[in-house]
Amino acid sequence: MWPVHGCIFLLLICVGTAAVLEHCVQAVDTAYGYITFVGSQPKDVWHLRCQNPLRVTSVYAASEVYCNPSENVAGQAWLTSSCQEFAGLELIPREQLATNLTDDAIRHMRVVAFGDISRREPVNFLVMLSSSYFERAFKTIVTWETQVWYNHAFGLAMYAFWGGILALGILHRSIQYTKHPCCDWEERVSSSVTAINTPFQKLYNWVRTHLVTPSPLPFRGCRVLWWSLPTRMQTLVILLCWVLNIVLCAVMYNAFPGNLYWSDISSQLLRYIADRTGIISFANMPLIWLFAGRNNIFLWATGWSFATFNLFHRHVAWIATIQAVIHTLLYLVLFIQNGNVWKKLQKPYLLWGTFGMVAMLLLWPTAVDLCRRRTYETFLILHVLLATAALVGCFYHTVIFEGNQYWAYLWPAVGIWVVDRFLRLVRVIHCNFHVHLHPRKKLRVSASTAFYDEAADVIRLEIVPGSPLLRPHAGQYYYIYQPLRLKGWENHPFTLGAWSYTAELPAPVAQDNPIADVSRVPLLVDGASCQYQEESRDDQPKLRLIFWIRPFDGWTRHLRQQCLRRPSRTIAPDILLEGPYGHEFPLWNHESVLFIAGGTGIAAMVPYIQDHIARSSTGESATCVRDLHLVWTTRQAAFIRDLVTHELRPALARNDFHASFYSTSAPKDQRYGEENDPDFGPGGLPANKDLAITNGRPDLQTLIITHAHEARLSDSSAIVIICGPPAMADEARAAVHLAMRQGYRDLHYVEESFSW
Repeated sequence: MWPVHGCIFLLLICVGTAAVLEHCVQAVDTAYGYITFVGSQPKDVWHLRCQNPLRVTSVYAASEVYCNPSENVAGQAWLTSSCQEFAGLELIPREQLATNLTDDAIRHMRVVAFGDISRREPVNFLVMLSSSYFERAFKTIVTWETQVWYNHAFGLAMYAFWGGILALGILHRSIQYTKHPCCDWEERVSSSVTAINTPFQKLYNWVRTHLVTPSPLPFRGCRVLWWSLPTRMQTLVILLCWVLNIVLCAVMYNAFPGNLYWSDISSQLLRYIADRTGIISFANMPLIWLFAGRNNIFLWATGWSFATFNLFHRHVAWIATIQAVIHTLLYLVLFIQNGNVWKKLQKPYLLWGTFGMVAMLLLWPTAVDLCRRRTYETFLILHVLLATAALVGCFYHTVIFEGNQYWAYLWPAVGIWVVDRFLRLVRVIHCNFHVHLHPRKKLRVSASTAFYDEAADVIRLEIVPGSPLLRPHAGQYYYIYQPLRLKGWENHPFTLGAWSYTAELPAPVAQDNPIADVSRVPLLVDGASCQYQEESRDDQPKLRLIFWIRPFDGWTRHLRQQCLRRPSRTIAPDILLEGPYGHEFPLWNHESVLFIAGGTGIAAMVPYIQDHIARSSTGESATCVRDLHLVWTTRQAAFIRDLVTHELRPALARNDFHASFYSTSAPKDQRYGEENDPDFGPGGLPANKDLAITNGRPDLQTLIITHAHEARLSDSSAIVIICGPPAMADEARAAVHLAMRQGYRDLHYVEESFSW
């Protein structure tokens, strides 16, 4: 999209340069538009301009007097092409009228000023414009053409602004991935002392400390009532975007008395501002669709989350909507001033424009967080329908313009939407379907099981994707469909919690047998303790993706009800995956890591722990991480016990991993891991691990300050990764900001998406 609009901008400059030469003849032609010559019907405008001898001769004569040769050539070429393009007429050649264009004939023409001849009185003689009349017409044309150029140039300024913001994001991501590798302590100390004194490092640390990390407001977190506030850096970007749009809609207007099109200043300003707001609103359209897309390439290039781009999407959409409303209202005022409101409003292109504006306006309430969370499916359907209606209305609103010039802002939005939908389909096919060619053709499709643990109030969804090409990584998430439902088009994003390789997806035992004892079926099963039978269909290990879903409303509640209908609380739903999306943060570039998880936010942490174990097994050069500490708070202790027994068990056996568990519903402190604890497999867990589940919530500020202090003493690069409810994220963010203000600069904060 950026190269396309860059070419348009260069084209505007070239066209603007060429149009300067045409302005002279355009001014002459415009001035004669206020004089009626005999020989043509009043409504036959193009025949009058191209074929009426009196008018054409007068235009040639005035052009000889007021325009230089180069302006004459360019202007008459423009007039000739206009007659051919818009009316299919030939302009009377100058040679055919040469007898009336001699110097003597021109001197004897009647000179008229503006208003000397009424438009209602046709004249049967040649007319020469007075110098004041020409200058007035010329200033009118130049002012109008300049305003048109400004409108398009300021519209394209939106792409320059966002291009600069995205370039900074790409640069920041490059810095993260090109950070110095692990080195000896002495070498690290000397490099740190040298780097911290460089101006760039000082600026970078100041930006991280005061703009990137802290909450937008110093006295509260990122959520006020039903509104989610962005971070301070995001707030600055959004504020600059609003200011830029307001300024560009309010400056560079040249209104003057005596304008031929609109005689009074107020009418000129109304028209200019109405056009400016409409064009910039159109220019924002591709940005709205780009920032809303799942397959936005800048998600990968910048490393920013989908939530960040969705935030930009909403604000750009609000700006474009306000501009569209102003555009509509100002034109309505102009129609009222001209006294032809009803006649104008009956024109189809105005009805379509109003239709598109109303559709955009109706989209506004659906962007509120409260509306999206409580009625997501309804929000999604309305959002798609209203967005489509707005785009269609914009197309038909501008169909009357020459060459459909404003469609250059609309087609990129359509293209972005089509490409995004196509790539979604490609991802669905890639994840779920695979054709085996050997030894015989066989279609392999994704298979899944879902188990609802009532004690943990979590659904464990295991999916063996049909494609053997998927390579899971930390930070990934997938959109999940249940296509055989009545609302099979609905899809919801879930973070990939863990993965393993098995011979085949477990088949549930006696899931329809009400006598079967399922009280001991664990939520998180593995090969050692699973009460499932396996059917080996081929020798190649299959990837098993694991998702932990907290049921609330909508589809998740429906999935829980499906599980509850079975005695085993286990079903085999038809599930399709779309993905993977998301990116892996380069955790391996930091020595000390603090994970903070709330509830099912643990899904964002386990993959990083698995990745660390895998990298550690390949050698010290693969990771810088020397210490990991997990702090996990959840309501149900059963959820903690299941993960400690299975997914977290390999990590808990390591000396470089430590965990603290908190349950907000546990009646008292509980300790697990002893040999006689039935929740653990034979042999229990390492005796040197403190596996207490503490009742209540952790003191995140103390934990984070301590983490930063210990990393500082060992001169380590530290990072805090959090995935949890907004209140928990706010507390962690404030603690990290406090630590950075206290002098620890090499502390990084990463917030994974918890609620989409």
